[in-house]
Amino acid sequence: MTFIEFANFLSQIPPVILTLGLVAGVFVFKSLDSLHRSLFWYMALMLGTDLAGRVLKFTHGNNLIVLPVYSLIELGFFVYFYNRFLLVKPNKILIGLGIVGAVYIIAEILGYFVLNTLDIKQFQPYAKVLDNFLIIIMALAFVQEKMANFKESGWGNFKLNTVILVFFTLTIIIFLPFNFLINGSSDVKFYFWIVNVIAVVLFYLFLISEIWKNGRTQK
Repeated sequence: MTFIEFANFLSQIPPVILTLGLVAGVFVFKSLDSLHRSLFWYMALMLGTDLAGRVLKFTHGNNLIVLPVYSLIELGFFVYFYNRFLLVKPNKILIGLGIVGAVYIIAEILGYFVLNTLDIKQFQPYAKVLDNFLIIIMALAFVQEKMANFKESGWGNFKLNTVILVFFTLTIIIFLPFNFLINGSSDVKFYFWIVNVIAVVLFYLFLISEIWKNGRTQK
């Protein structure tokens, strides 16, 4: 197996992990609290966008539109998730930033795919970078809130927030040179994709374990 074949093999793992996780989640869904049910639906959304991207790649040979759409969905989820479950009360500043971010991502979708003809050589979206950046801000706001209150309502939420912070901080670095990742001729780009896939798989496995443990504990 060549290096490129290995990278392509790894790229097939995330939807498998998500599917297995959702199947496991179905068995404990009735016992999940609201927070973990939201994580279950997040994984369902991620699986849906992943599969949509694979179908588009097969039918049209190009699935680049999936990245900004994926980013828009993910940003919307985490704005809801943090303000509904992790923060003490809804943060108007974070909600405002989320709205501004969503408007930018929609504008980027229109600019690249509706108002102009897509030029892959010039394709350098910042939707995923912005998505990650705003989620990092939300995670830091959670930490600041807990430090200011000198208390933590539950280690589970703090652990979840830490994993979110680490994951999105790592992947924002990967997506900054996106044009290089799709147009670069060097095999170095495959190292970026491999690191990204490994990070995604570990993140999904963590979410699955949290959902499973919550469902079993509630029972």
